[in-house]
Amino acid sequence: MHASRDPETMTPSERDAEVASIFAQGVIRAVRLARSRSTRDIEAEEESPPARLELLPHAGLSVAARPAG
Repeated sequence: MHASRDPETMTPSERDAEVASIFAQGVIRAVRLARSRSTRDIEAEEESPPARLELLPHAGLSVAARPAG
């Protein structure tokens, strides 16, 4: 459909086709966005080291008091 067409002059089937086209374009855009996000997440997980705190079995922990204020 042409973007410059007036919906008032379109037939009901032309309007339906236009709405379906707009909806389909939105679905395609959403799927592509979701795929690119999941791909980036997977790549980030593969590149980054595991986020964990590793301590030696005999290491002691100390915690400093927070300054008041």
